[in-house]
Amino acid sequence: MDDRRVHLRVPYGAWVEDETEGGLTFYLARNLSLGGILLQANVDPPAVGHKVRLRLVVENESRIMSVQGEVVRHSGMDGEFAVRFVNLDNARLSFLRELVQEAKAS
Repeated sequence: MDDRRVHLRVPYGAWVEDETEGGLTFYLARNLSLGGILLQANVDPPAVGHKVRLRLVVENESRIMSVQGEVVRHSGMDGEFAVRFVNLDNARLSFLRELVQEAKAS
């Protein structure tokens, strides 16, 4: 099996907001890494190549961070799709590191 993943994935079962021009769309996260996130859509997932702006909300909205990403694949299972994070600055990368560590510890 060819596994090209660079980053450790951890289970992450939180709701994630996609800030689109038409408003907010909510997705359920399945797992998270420093490189991206696996999400599940209740309806058709965004097309591969679609740009997203995700809001990761943790600890009852005590910490919120927006990250940009691009849909890189559909898993073909239950509306799941993968997003690769793009344009991560140091603050966003640090936030994601903390989030991954917290998810790994729980």
